[in-house]
Amino acid sequence: MNKQQLSNALHVGGTLENALTGNYTLSASSVVQEALKLTQKHFWRFMPATLMLVAANVVIFFIALSIMLNSPAELFDALMGKIPMTENLLASGRIAFFTTTVLSAPLYAGVSLMGLSHAIGFRTKPRHIIKGMGYALAVTMAMCFISALQSMGNQIIPLLGIFLGIAFSMTILLICEKRLRPLEAMIVSFRAITKKLIPLTLVYIVIAILFVFSYATGGIALLFALPFMFNVKGVLYREMFGVGIEVTVSQEGDDDSSDGGNKEVFNA
Repeated sequence: MNKQQLSNALHVGGTLENALTGNYTLSASSVVQEALKLTQKHFWRFMPATLMLVAANVVIFFIALSIMLNSPAELFDALMGKIPMTENLLASGRIAFFTTTVLSAPLYAGVSLMGLSHAIGFRTKPRHIIKGMGYALAVTMAMCFISALQSMGNQIIPLLGIFLGIAFSMTILLICEKRLRPLEAMIVSFRAITKKLIPLTLVYIVIAILFVFSYATGGIALLFALPFMFNVKGVLYREMFGVGIEVTVSQEGDDDSSDGGNKEVFNA
């Protein structure tokens, strides 16, 4: 038996240099349409991972609230108007939300990478959500910085917090795919997105509408909105920064037989 492997590196989509100069084309309608098709195509394979992310967020949020309050139900009763909303309850809610966002960052990174895989033509499995664990420290640090900046922005002007959320939205994927340091990835994301802010804002408005609709349906539409959001990010990242793909072709043959086999392995 002899084996031969041939490897080639491919690049799909834009480039980091063009993204920073704004030298790339981005159509909001095309991104939304492609993301819709990807969500439909990968829905049943992708949904378990997004549900795992939601479940992890809920668990972390309740644990954080339980540490700060006698009962997490106090905050929800205040939100429903059953009891007065105090400064302590409001602060506890903000801290719990911040803690949840930061601690769930590695899982968020894993789901983001799955969305990127869909955008470049690969299938994913629910277990791929743990791929973000390899970047746990970096993405957690980045999410901590981003959440802190968004929180400050929201206290100054709510629209500023929304703008910062959009501007830093490619940070996690830049850390995982381009191997950038957290602050470097934040700067690159900010510079690239502000070059095409209008079409990107239109895309995120569509996502926001879907999430509002999800609340109106009691959360049912969230089953589609979450996978759609991550597929949108995957398509946007591909078009803006491009993705490096290593293609390995393995050829196997038997010296004693004329029968052989060809096997292709793709590594994103």
